[in-house]
This record gives sequence, C-alpha cells and structure tokens, in this order.
Amino acid sequence: MFPNWLQSTLPREVLQEKYLKISFSQNGEDDFIRSHFWSDILSGHKGTYLDIGCFSETLYSNTKLLSLIGWRGMAVDANPDLEQPWLQARPADRFLNRCIAPSGSRTEGLEFFRFQDGAMSTANLERAQQLINEGWALLDRVQVPAVTLSDLVEQAHQLGFGRPDVVSIDLEMVDFLDDLPNFLQSLQPRLLCLECVTQGVDLQTLFSCRETRQLIAAGYEPVSLIGGNIFAVQGRAAES
Repeated sequence: MFPNWLQSTLPREVLQEKYLKISFSQNGEDDFIRSHFWSDILSGHKGTYLDIGCFSETLYSNTKLLSLIGWRGMAVDANPDLEQPWLQARPADRFLNRCIAPSGSRTEGLEFFRFQDGAMSTANLERAQQLINEGWALLDRVQVPAVTLSDLVEQAHQLGFGRPDVVSIDLEMVDFLDDLPNFLQSLQPRLLCLECVTQGVDLQTLFSCRETRQLIAAGYEPVSLIGGNIFAVQGRAAES
C-alpha cells in the first residue's frame, strides 16, 4: 500500500499510524530499493545515488527515502525550476540542470516541453506532441543545455559520485539506450532502476526487449519489473 495514492480515501488516523510504511515513488520502486539494500541500511551504510530525470524532490521520487536516511547523490533534470527546492531539502546533493542527449546529437541546447503535470515534461518532440493530442496541458518550452551519458559519467566522477550504489533513469521517452552499455560499464552501479523507453514492456516481453539486450551487453541482468521500470544488477560474470 502506498499512501500517496490513497490520501483522499484513507481515514486521517490511518495516515498517522505508527507502523505505516512510507513510499515516495510512483509505484513503490523505492520500496524495492530499500529491500535490496536493507542489510547495508541496517549496518549504517551511507550510500550514493545518481538520479537522472529526477523530477520533484519528493513527488514520485525514487531517492527521497535514501536521502532521509543519510544517503546523498547527484540529481539531473531539464527543468530549472526544480533545482532550488531540491538543494534546499537535500543540501548534501549536487543538482545538474541538463537534458540528456544521445551521443552524436547536438548538445548546445535542446527544447524541453514543460507540461502542467510536471512528471510528463519531456525533451522528446514526438512524445510531447502525443501528450498534447491526448489533451495534456503544455505550459511552455524552454531551451536547456544538454549532456550525453558519457559526459555525465565524467561529471559524476569529478563530483564524487563515481560508482554510485543506485542509478535511477527516467527520461520520459528520450531514447538513450545505445549509450547505456558504456554508461553502466563506466559507473558500475550496484542497482539500476531504468524506465522503459519501449512501450508496453511486461513480464512476457521483458527478456526480449531492447532495454534488456542493452543491459546484457553491459553485463547487467534484470531482477524485477515495477510500474514500467526495470531493476537490474551486475551479472555474476561481470562481478567476478
């Protein structure tokens, strides 16, 4: 049960229950992250995260719980309005206001489409047009400097976030998959949470989709699928 979805129907006293479990992610992704690192958390390990396409500091956040228990990280998002509230709440973090651009594309600046529902904002023109056609309200378009995943690896190392425990990537249909293997091999996160670029991935298609092929090329293997997000860890061969 994730109270953020149920606040309009749950009695207030339930939300104040001492033993109520909390989750900030959209579909409980942070609960999976918490369980994956439970032994580390109990031992007092203070890990790091790289949150790419981080969106809000709290709403739908895959890393908020980690921040609350003393982890720190690097946040990346194309919406410049998110930087100040993020750093106010997480002063130990670093925030990079950038779009993610596939290697070989221009990086001097990309058009970012900001929607009234900020979680739908995207740098993918086709995705933006699809949302507009479906009736989603477009607020504006802003030009945002871009960075490739390869460049992001260098910046993560420079800022002290090389080899993060957790990498979360949610780019609203921006296709970065060709750059994923080198990115993962360079950073080697212990756990990856990857929003699918391919639409309609389910348990039947998980091991044949393009995302999984790229993960395997990087030495990673899927371990779970939650709400359109693939969780992956290094395979045994890659770890040895």
